[in-house]
Amino acid sequence: MKTLLTVGLAALLASPCFAQTCRVAGTIAGLGSQKAIYHYTREGQRRVDTLRIINDQLAQAINYGDDGMANLEIRTGDDGSIVIVNVWAEPGTVRLQGTKQHLDRIEVTGTPENDLLTAYKRAVLWQETRPTKSEAEYRVLQAKQSQQTRQFIQAHAAARTSAYLLYDQTMAQPAHPVADYEKLLQGLKPAVRQSWYGQQAAKRITVLRNQPTVGKPVADFSMADTMGVKHSLATYRGKYVLLDFWGHWCGPCIRAMPKVNALHQQYPDKLAIIGIAMEDAGDAKLWKQAIRKHQVPGLQLSELQQDQGPVISGYNINAFPTYMLLDPKGALVMRTSSVDDITKKLATLGAL
Repeated sequence: MKTLLTVGLAALLASPCFAQTCRVAGTIAGLGSQKAIYHYTREGQRRVDTLRIINDQLAQAINYGDDGMANLEIRTGDDGSIVIVNVWAEPGTVRLQGTKQHLDRIEVTGTPENDLLTAYKRAVLWQETRPTKSEAEYRVLQAKQSQQTRQFIQAHAAARTSAYLLYDQTMAQPAHPVADYEKLLQGLKPAVRQSWYGQQAAKRITVLRNQPTVGKPVADFSMADTMGVKHSLATYRGKYVLLDFWGHWCGPCIRAMPKVNALHQQYPDKLAIIGIAMEDAGDAKLWKQAIRKHQVPGLQLSELQQDQGPVISGYNINAFPTYMLLDPKGALVMRTSSVDDITKKLATLGAL
């Protein structure tokens, strides 16, 4: 408890808005009057506040967070669609300017980090206005923007925005050489490396360096099932194992369950299926209901720590569903987001 209190106090004192006023104001033409949801983290806890937009205008004090970064969630229409606007909570007035037609390009300015983040978006993210026509074209654009982002980070080593962008890159481009990320991290100023996002980027780099690699045994783990009984991955050595990372909230995961079930029926003795659900402790009931409702096959486990558990984070699971096929020695054979890829791979394995 002492450690938690100390960390919490340190976060409060380190926040740029502690004992100072943070305010957001601006105009989003055509938006009318509605509520906006302000997401932030304080003392390690995720929190939300409600901001009110009245006749296109927003003017309200905002709370600081541990990391200084917050997300403003704005509803785009009656269908429930939303857009997320990144906001640095800094002393002074943060200004928003945009239109309902282009909510994805709201400019956030008025304070140093917000000015820089918007400058980055103008220079990198908002340059390409033409929609991509194919997956290949999208990948080319993504690679170009990632390179530009890394160059931007190098050029702004004293800004917390660079630590934020580096962390974002390690999440969005996990296949990029880890050595490049390590070099970028070391190039940041010491104070930026010690910032919240600097520390998160360092943690992500460690995860990427140690994540499961094809051809090598994955780290063992012990995790509880729906009844609280713990199971060790090592006990399944001697047969192929399919790790199915999913969640009750994940539509694509649920839609893929019939195909996972088909594999369970096709290889009942030589393939062990272990479902690992990314759930919060408060969603345990919904998780168990989903297992029954959708006839989810195999052993079902969960850390019940959202994405903060040692397996979800240590295995670098940041997309759902994710499937990992392990050989009888516990080595990773394949990692994919498609059950069809697993089905094809299993068909090529003579041992099955």
